[in-house]
Amino acid sequence: MHCLKNFLSVALLCSAVLPSFSSLVAPPVNGRPRGVSRSKNVFYDSSKPFACLDGSNTVPFENVNDDFCDCQDGSDEPGTSACSMVGSKFHCANKGHKPTNIPSSRVNDGICDCCDGTDEYSGTECPNQCKELGAKAREEAQRQREVQMQGFQMKLEYSQQGKDKTADRQTQIAELRTKVTETTTESDRLKALKEEAEKPEGEAKDAHRQKWEAEKAEKERGRAEEAFRNLDTDSNGILTVVEIQARVEFDKDSSGDVSEEEALNWLNGTNDRDVEAFVTILWSEIKSVYVSPTEAPPPAAEGAPAEGAPAEGAPAEGAPAEGAPAEGAPAEGEEAPPSDAPPVEEDSTPPPPPSKEGEGEGEGGEQKWRDEEYDDYHDDDEEDDMDGERGDAPYEPPPRVHDTDPDMPEYDEATKALIAEADKARSAFNDADKVRGDHQRELDDLQKLVDTDLGKEQEFFPLQGHCYEFTDREYTYKMCAFDRVSQQPKNGGSETSLGRWGQWTGSPNKYSTMKYENGESCWNGPQRSATIKLSCGTTNELRSASEPNRCEYEFQFTTPAVCSEPRDKRAPSDDPDAHDEL
Repeated sequence: MHCLKNFLSVALLCSAVLPSFSSLVAPPVNGRPRGVSRSKNVFYDSSKPFACLDGSNTVPFENVNDDFCDCQDGSDEPGTSACSMVGSKFHCANKGHKPTNIPSSRVNDGICDCCDGTDEYSGTECPNQCKELGAKAREEAQRQREVQMQGFQMKLEYSQQGKDKTADRQTQIAELRTKVTETTTESDRLKALKEEAEKPEGEAKDAHRQKWEAEKAEKERGRAEEAFRNLDTDSNGILTVVEIQARVEFDKDSSGDVSEEEALNWLNGTNDRDVEAFVTILWSEIKSVYVSPTEAPPPAAEGAPAEGAPAEGAPAEGAPAEGAPAEGAPAEGEEAPPSDAPPVEEDSTPPPPPSKEGEGEGEGGEQKWRDEEYDDYHDDDEEDDMDGERGDAPYEPPPRVHDTDPDMPEYDEATKALIAEADKARSAFNDADKVRGDHQRELDDLQKLVDTDLGKEQEFFPLQGHCYEFTDREYTYKMCAFDRVSQQPKNGGSETSLGRWGQWTGSPNKYSTMKYENGESCWNGPQRSATIKLSCGTTNELRSASEPNRCEYEFQFTTPAVCSEPRDKRAPSDDPDAHDEL
């Protein structure tokens, strides 16, 4: 009796629940189970059991859309949210508009997701708005097709321009290669002549310089030997500590006398030195302080006369005695001869040193050229200062007076002639090599332009060499196609590089995305980079800028170059039965 009562209680409970359960079962739509697309309706035959689409189970057809998940893929519940945990989808037919699929978890959630309202069939009323939305979508689609058609026509023009220009550039490249070959041959010929002329020039200059160095060394040795004789007061051929102590210029510590220790230091630690040791070992140090009898002594202490200086009131050495006329001045009672010549300004330039026999025939006022201008020749830096002055006149280089040593006598006439000949050869080579370099640079620039990937049909040619800007609240961004991308603060400041042209990176369409790389480094971060997303439009325009990740910038750019030819019929949807719903 107790069991019977329990059974009746369960039966009554079930009878109370069933009406509520039946109200949740998804009613069919357009003669097929709710949430099923036309393309999949073939799998839902009410006359036989339903086989799960993943093959995991077979259930009575009454179990389809019964709000209980029987299949592992949720295919038995296309119109309820019972299988939302396995990612099942609900199909919105949206007749009159574009069909779509939504997650089944949105079914009966109180929000109208489908424009036809089929996702809400229990408690929430959703008006069917597909007709109005479809009309607007078709209007927008028509506008887009017109833009696409206009952009596609412009793309064809772009392609033709690119192909024509590329052909012109290829012709120019061929011509420039011929010119480079010809000018290189001529440059090499003139270079050989230049080197041939520079060889005797260098030999003559070296001989002149060596002769001058030998003369200087001889003069320096003579000066050292003369100093030794002046310091060797007893003329015995030996310079001693006592003789060093007798000379005030060797007083290193300015104590007023030369100590024995100071004298030994000057003699390099020995008590005496002969003339050869003095010349080869001591002179390089001693000559900096040594005062010869014909030179002024170093300044004496305040109030004391310098060594060898005349007593106060006595005439200086070589000066005329008091009352005697100066050299060249008229004697007392004579008048100076009149002169009509204007007063001659004193020349502060010291006279040139006496020239050796056979050398230094040039005038003292001739311009002096340093040898580095010729010996340190560099093809890239050398500039011809004679441009515009060549004409038919013979080449006449300025005279070479001396090399780097301002005291060295000027070259003899034979050496000057060799320098002039080498100068002429250098000038001819420089001119020819400049022409060759100009052709080579022009060739390299053209080749770089031609090597740039401007699309399958050269459709991106009009963008090459042009820059486009976009300004937001803070920055002005600039994209120079196939070159660089940068940003600059609106209120002033330096420009920051966001990257240099790298490559096309679009997928599946390679030419839908541009990548610019290796920009300036961020603070404690990577180098900046920029991605340009291209879309069809009738103008070349930078439309937006963003920084989705640190130091990684993204831009939207419209251009006719990516517009494809529109199709006459409506483009198919992602869903195979989209055209049926319309």
